Amino acid sequence: MELRDQHPTSEQETTAAPDNGAAAEAPTELAGLTLEALQEQLAQEHRQAEEYLDHLQRLQAEFQNYRRRMTQEKLDAVSRGKEDVLRALVPVLTNFRLALQHAEQDANSVRQGVQMIWQQFEGFLRDQGMEPIPTVGQTFDPAYHEVLSTLPATPEVPSNTIVTEVKAGYRLDGRLLSPAQVIVARAEEPEAQETPAAARVEISGKA
Repeated sequence: MELRDQHPTSEQETTAAPDNGAAAEAPTELAGLTLEALQEQLAQEHRQAEEYLDHLQRLQAEFQNYRRRMTQEKLDAVSRGKEDVLRALVPVLTNFRLALQHAEQDANSVRQGVQMIWQQFEGFLRDQGMEPIPTVGQTFDPAYHEVLSTLPATPEVPSNTIVTEVKAGYRLDGRLLSPAQVIVARAEEPEAQETPAAARVEISGKA
């Protein structure tokens, strides 16, 4: 069997050469277009990132301004609240000064004046949502009362009943502001009975 030469002839090589050159030029042109497209896309993304950064910086600045504004408004509200409280206390202070000025003239008038001031001050506290905690005759409540001492309970004053108010307590809008210090009736605990000594039993053994 004859083996034919598998190498291409010079004519075939000459014919194939132009085709190889065209195939080599196509990827070069494609690579050039792809690079330009990537550069354009990169530029667009860079511009978009700058826009995002600028937007973020504006938001951050607006938030800082908002925080400063809220802080200032809070301080102003606290200051206005103080002004309202102090303005309401001015008449009370004025009446106290008048009572002190007449303290040596008429003791009865001074007593009446102090009582009037006390009623005025209680009205002010009620307007602020502050109320006294009920004590004498009420059942002791550890949430609002503080026991200073106890007294023996009686049939008229049962155990756990408040007998005396030592210091007034107050609530503000239903919340505890200051507990009331009180004296409470307690039932006397029965004294522990002494256990009698056991009798000694002598057992004689059998001899």
